[in-house]
Amino acid sequence: MTITPGAWTSLALHAVLLLSSIPRSTSQAPAAELFEPAPDAFVLGPSSFPRPTDKLEEHGAVPIVQPVYGKHRPEADAVFAYSEGYSVSYYLHFIESLRSTGFDGDLVLAIAEVRLLQPDVMEYLQTQSNLVVYHSDMDCLGEDQVTWTGRRVMKTGGMDIFQMCRLHEVYGWVDDADGKVLRKAQDPREGRVVATLRYEWYWIWLQHYNKNSWIMVVDARDSFFQLNPFADLPRHADPDIPHGRLWFFGENAKATRLGKSTKNANWLRNGYGVPVFEAMREKPTICSGSTMGEVVAMEQYLRALINEKDETEIKMTGSDQGFHNYLYYTHKLANVDAISSLTVWEQGRGAINNLGALRTAPLNEWGNYNLTSHAVTNWDGTLSPVVHQWDRDHDLHHYHFRVLFKSLQNEWEEKRKLAKGASAS
Repeated sequence: MTITPGAWTSLALHAVLLLSSIPRSTSQAPAAELFEPAPDAFVLGPSSFPRPTDKLEEHGAVPIVQPVYGKHRPEADAVFAYSEGYSVSYYLHFIESLRSTGFDGDLVLAIAEVRLLQPDVMEYLQTQSNLVVYHSDMDCLGEDQVTWTGRRVMKTGGMDIFQMCRLHEVYGWVDDADGKVLRKAQDPREGRVVATLRYEWYWIWLQHYNKNSWIMVVDARDSFFQLNPFADLPRHADPDIPHGRLWFFGENAKATRLGKSTKNANWLRNGYGVPVFEAMREKPTICSGSTMGEVVAMEQYLRALINEKDETEIKMTGSDQGFHNYLYYTHKLANVDAISSLTVWEQGRGAINNLGALRTAPLNEWGNYNLTSHAVTNWDGTLSPVVHQWDRDHDLHHYHFRVLFKSLQNEWEEKRKLAKGASAS
């Protein structure tokens, strides 16, 4: 089924993969042809991928973990992010920029264990409306790689991104009559890095939303918002739609390809072997850190990505980007009934602008960063609704980290003082 494109689609060069058939050669613009799947690596995918809970020995388990703060609104759109171990300035930067766009949907975050939260983080988060917060005391391998302990903080102060962890007691079996939890499940999977594990959080959260709601998953640390990315999206009126749209976002094809990036090459070679990598090496990189879609389509995409970890058993940090590109370029999502179309937006043409590959020159020389207004733009000169990987550019990083972070922190401190003064009186 072909859906009429919405406002964003009409503005951009992009590649649309209609998932009802294998794509044939067309007269698409060369930029779009870059994102054609790799025929030498095609695989026959299923009509539906297994649920993460299917890995449990006993069927019938459902997500039972509850947020520590906030409540999901099923009819709302939502932004999902895994945001573990950051200072309050990063949360201020991400959340305040999102709210400044007029976005009134849900923001759902997974944060560090309470014992590892940096000062003021929870205090700030609890001032926010339409925010849903989760945390779980994960079971992670210690430095000896034998003993299971908790999350580990590195000497630099950051979280250990290479630590292998498991999520216990997020799934369980409930009484059909009253919803009471009868039994909690232990994680049946081997330890995995949190960059891979986060997709299970996203899948769990997704269960709380109507099928026609739009969801964005994005990296919280290096993203900010300039416009509401959910404005003017194509919409289905039916909350029980059987299939929906899925949007991926590319990195700059002139600056990088899967084979040019050592990391991307290693993720693909280690996960899928040399022949698959060779079939994909000239393809543009599609970023796994920024994806949008209607819930019904996103649910199957998240199942598929989690399933790739189960099938490949690769343990490398960042391997989720290998899974992401593999799913697209091998056409493995083609038979999924719940995905009506998959759009890959060329870098700088869609709602999310991935800047990381542009580090070969300053952004202002590329022409999409104004040193005076500090605006980041798409290639047509319009504001990029979401700016991802802002910290790779020296000038952009300096303004946000050295100037804007400080300003946001000062504003937060003033609000805290006023609130404390009001409560005291």
